[in-house]
Amino acid sequence: MKGPKARGAEGPHINRLTPTHMAFSFVIYLLLVRLGLISFTIPLLVLLFCSELIDLDHLFSKLVYVKGRNPFKTRFLHRNWMVVFIISIVFIFIKPVFTLGLGLICHLFLDLIYVFIHKKLQHKL
Repeated sequence: MKGPKARGAEGPHINRLTPTHMAFSFVIYLLLVRLGLISFTIPLLVLLFCSELIDLDHLFSKLVYVKGRNPFKTRFLHRNWMVVFIISIVFIFIKPVFTLGLGLICHLFLDLIYVFIHKKLQHKL
């Protein structure tokens, strides 16, 4: 196999996904702070960004990123999305780790949107 797929690089897309996840989670966090539901603290913010560690399962793939690949079928932590989702819901109700649960739920939601967008694009082709 030659070209970008052989090296595991699919262009700049990998550079956009994680920042998009982080920005979305950060906006939700700021919205909750603005509404007065939580206070702005550095530890909560660090936990929010730690929720992106769910993407460590990318490192165990032969190709780190392949555009259009369904993460819920190919990635270990994403494949077990129901367990991650239930743990996230539990974390939402535990104040010290509230933002970790929030970040995980936001991450799974954005991955779901990613899958739907690529499924629709494949049907149009």
